[in-house]
Amino acid sequence: MYLIPEWLPHKCCFLAWPCNKELYKSNLTEAKKQISTLANTISDHEKVIILCNNEDLQEVKDFLKNKAIKVIKVNLDDSWMRDIAPIFFKKNNLLVSMNFQFNGYGKYPDFKKDNLIAGQIAKILDIQIYESNIILEGGAITYDEFGNLFTTKNVIFNKNRNQILSHKEIDKKLIKLFDLRKIYYFPEGLVDDDTDGHIDNIFCPIGNNRYLIASADKNNKNYSILKENKRFIENEFKKNHQKYELIDIPLPSEIIIDNKIIIGSYINFYFTKYSVILPKFNVPQDDIVKKIFLKLFKDKEVIFLDTTSINYGGGNIHCVTMNVPKI
Repeated sequence: MYLIPEWLPHKCCFLAWPCNKELYKSNLTEAKKQISTLANTISDHEKVIILCNNEDLQEVKDFLKNKAIKVIKVNLDDSWMRDIAPIFFKKNNLLVSMNFQFNGYGKYPDFKKDNLIAGQIAKILDIQIYESNIILEGGAITYDEFGNLFTTKNVIFNKNRNQILSHKEIDKKLIKLFDLRKIYYFPEGLVDDDTDGHIDNIFCPIGNNRYLIASADKNNKNYSILKENKRFIENEFKKNHQKYELIDIPLPSEIIIDNKIIIGSYINFYFTKYSVILPKFNVPQDDIVKKIFLKLFKDKEVIFLDTTSINYGGGNIHCVTMNVPKI
């Protein structure tokens, strides 16, 4: 068994239609427009499937430009597909999946419908699904091609996750499940991240020993955290004789929508075979990051999309998508 890095070929992409009025407030309609734009953009390069509540079915179809996008009715509480979909991996040369438990980050009461989505996706894809009693969101982990898994301590071991197993037991179980070489636990995620600090805002492997890592200037409240995260992973990689190149990706300037500070990161992006799709924040860092990505991904189109209304709800492009690996 082993995990399949996100930059490898995809069979399709799943998204969930925004539906949580309390979360999105007045930004809900705009978030739906931005999700449809994202879905249409991804569908230029791979098959897209959108899950939605029954009452939203016609609305979804009306919003979509590409009518080849498949829309399936389910029961949803929210739109964070990365966190409620199963984790896909390879076993005996077959694509299979793992259903970890989802508890609404230990802070939202409406999550029981979302906790059933992993099984429904496995059924749609007609693949085997294994069950785990570990509470773990997809946005909480990332992995490279060498059997290394990366996460943050303050997410998996947060008291609000109500883990049944101990730190050592979870560590041992994940290593065995996915035949991992090593699990790297970053000290912290971004300040005020609603997920308590998901890894997909701060760190991302992109292949060939290259890793994107979030950075910030001294005026940013995340400066010390990100500096310590970089020091941590450099020391760990050296200690474990892991070849690496760390590429700094600056955080966007502070963004405020309806008096709410948005927790944004360019690392929260999506790979397709022919493109990388990043959030656009309409700040000076957009141009800086575009130049970095154009240099890193010379064989791909670098696409920026305005996703600020999605981001208002608590996540971004990586959070609302789940790639299904192609084997």
